Amino acid sequence: MTRTIALVAAVVLTAASAAAQGNSAGHGHAHQGGITAGAAADATPLPGSGTGSRTFGVWLDDASVAAPGGGWATASIGYYRSDLFHEVDMPVTDAGIGFTRRVQAGFSVPVYTVTPIGGTSTIGLGDVYLHGKIQLRDPEWSLDGVGYAIVPIVEVTRTPLAGESKVNWAVPLAIEVRRAAWRWYASGGYFSRGSLFAAGAIERPVTSRLTLTATFSDSFATKTLSSETANLPGSRADVSGGASYAMGPSWIVFGSIARTISTHEATSTNLGLSGGVSLNLAAPSGPRGTTAKKKP
Repeated sequence: MTRTIALVAAVVLTAASAAAQGNSAGHGHAHQGGITAGAAADATPLPGSGTGSRTFGVWLDDASVAAPGGGWATASIGYYRSDLFHEVDMPVTDAGIGFTRRVQAGFSVPVYTVTPIGGTSTIGLGDVYLHGKIQLRDPEWSLDGVGYAIVPIVEVTRTPLAGESKVNWAVPLAIEVRRAAWRWYASGGYFSRGSLFAAGAIERPVTSRLTLTATFSDSFATKTLSSETANLPGSRADVSGGASYAMGPSWIVFGSIARTISTHEATSTNLGLSGGVSLNLAAPSGPRGTTAKKKP
């Protein structure tokens, strides 16, 4: 059975964080919350599916970080439909905090309900992701608006497939480009459980509160976990479109729609829907939590 990190919620969360930037620079730089954790969920293996096992994964992130002492807390839900099953992820929790000007960390935890077509639903806690970010170059203060970051990830898999480790890692490299009317970011790297990936997004503010985002991702399985995968595609490509709306200085609502566009198979996402709310946590006032950055 295919293992996939769903990036739908991650993408619109990124848009949501960016939308907050237009309201005030004094809210802990909420747009740098790093809520691009790819934390929606993963497709739970279905016994007896007869499709073999490959491992896919995608992590989409930018190069911005939360201000020291500031952060974010997000709750979302997701719905995913394939030929084999329907999945509802509720709630999906993602939160984090900035530690220094260039370092932040957080976690992501989904709760899933998977219903095989004609079968019985299974409910459980999904994979837990502990994610950090080390900023190498700040896009906000660089003259060309370009930034870079390393995003270390630890993945704790509750029910690993045969041949998979329970604890895995990834170290994506993220890039971000800021311009007056749009923002582009992308990340790529390797999951230790056997997946190379690349993903990118472009977002454009429509108003001071509304932001639209479009994304594309591609993941390549570097190993197979079953001989039944011989005739299955070794890669998977997905697209999504999303929107976020800033309800106020701290609260943002978001939603998106996605699907798989690569060669169709039983586990392809025929339809993915995601939505939720994000709270941007302001950094404390004073020398440690000042939100006014100084140029390096």
